[in-house]
Amino acid sequence: MSPQESTQITPEEIINFLLDEMEAGMSPSFYSNLVPSVYDVYLYIDDFERLRPLEQRIREEAIHAFNEKLAELNKSGESKFKLPLPALPGGKPKRAKRYETLGDWTIEFHENTDEDAKENPLVIHSTFPFSNSLPEDRAGTMTERITKRRIDGQTSTSTTTATSASTSTERSGAIDTRRASGIVYANLTYDDDAGPHTFQMTKDLIKIGRGAADRWVDLKVKSKKDVSREHLQIRRDPATGHFFVKDVSSLGTTINGKRVPSSMQMVNGQEVDSNIEVQLPEKAEIGLAGVMTIDFKAIKQR
Repeated sequence: MSPQESTQITPEEIINFLLDEMEAGMSPSFYSNLVPSVYDVYLYIDDFERLRPLEQRIREEAIHAFNEKLAELNKSGESKFKLPLPALPGGKPKRAKRYETLGDWTIEFHENTDEDAKENPLVIHSTFPFSNSLPEDRAGTMTERITKRRIDGQTSTSTTTATSASTSTERSGAIDTRRASGIVYANLTYDDDAGPHTFQMTKDLIKIGRGAADRWVDLKVKSKKDVSREHLQIRRDPATGHFFVKDVSSLGTTINGKRVPSSMQMVNGQEVDSNIEVQLPEKAEIGLAGVMTIDFKAIKQR
């Protein structure tokens, strides 16, 4: 077997990797163990092109495997990643928690255009469906995980918590999904220091900024430091199809020239994301720190 053949990503490897992520990313709530249901699979260009005809089949088999695993966990009441049960009042015996998702399974495939993509041919970004009103007992469920499978077979995992401005991700850059497959919700066109670009929004939540080794962004712009490493977020509400902008920057974001209120507030000396959003029109000009603009255009879904 040649070195090239030995490093090719297979559908079976992707599905096994997704199952590992499902268990490793579980988050305990009071009555249930919450399972991440949103997965973005990023592949090196060679594997992405080779597996593109198989994407739907991989997606279907992965969802089938997820459902089987969920049923198995609920039947046995335990796994190698078993989470602690809360003590019940009155000395009542503890009950096994249910393993549950907060939404439908979502698996999307993208080309990985990071500089280290060849050395990390399989990257999985897993999280929970975005919500502005999670109950307090689910406060920890907004954690995003990024797991990389290196070319030598070793894996590394990093996390970032959406409720705080601080992150601890090892990711070296952003994913440019201009060639992403699947449903496109909006197009974002812009000029930065590297020239003109078009970015396709294929997820319900994207992050935009300069990016950094310690900050995940989906759309990475090349611009002066006035643009923050993570500058803003655009969220699509699946129920209504409406879009919203959250400003998490230092020098501000505008929509059609009007300033977006900052979502970042100081709490006990630390900067915290307070989840302040502004609805985004179907067509809009988004300004970043007064130094560059992004033309946003929503795509109507049939």
